[in-house]
Amino acid sequence: MFVLFGGSFDPVHIGHLIIARDVRERLNARKVVFVPAHHAPLKERHRASPEDRMNMLRLAVGEEEGFEIEDYEIRKGGISYTVETLEYLVPKLGEKPFLVLGADSILKLHLWREPERVIELTNMVVVDREGKLGEVRDYIRERFPQLVEGDNLVLLSVRRIDVSATEIRRRVKEGKSIYCLVPDKVRKYIEERGLYR
Repeated sequence: MFVLFGGSFDPVHIGHLIIARDVRERLNARKVVFVPAHHAPLKERHRASPEDRMNMLRLAVGEEEGFEIEDYEIRKGGISYTVETLEYLVPKLGEKPFLVLGADSILKLHLWREPERVIELTNMVVVDREGKLGEVRDYIRERFPQLVEGDNLVLLSVRRIDVSATEIRRRVKEGKSIYCLVPDKVRKYIEERGLYR
């Protein structure tokens, strides 16, 4: 079983890596495939270039067993729509993957391009760090009843890791340490490239 974990990764941080590992272990998945967005349609512009974000992700993932990176969205350029990525990746994977979404993301699924097709192409695993599973269940029941918990939908409460890319970028801009918030190789890359200043 494959798990797709998309995002801006601007920058990738320990929260991303811990969630990926926890999901892989809980689902007993063969691989977690990180899919960095060139430009996510529902997010502000990225601060680091697509190439820098890809390089940081490579450094973070490194040789971690069961983690790999798919650079399709970076290579494609433009706005990264999940449905387009899935149309490309699902035949390549040869199976219906699980798509990792945070509770906040699934609650915006109705705003996505072709959400019904996204649901057809994947199983979804929603990770919740903030106690929003009740709200998620209500939203899905009302808007996307074809998502059925225990079938094509998995809801996971995961540990709360209070770190965000926004906080990391702010700390770098303020000249504060990001030690332990990102993998050490990523921290050094940010420093060497002068990112987020």
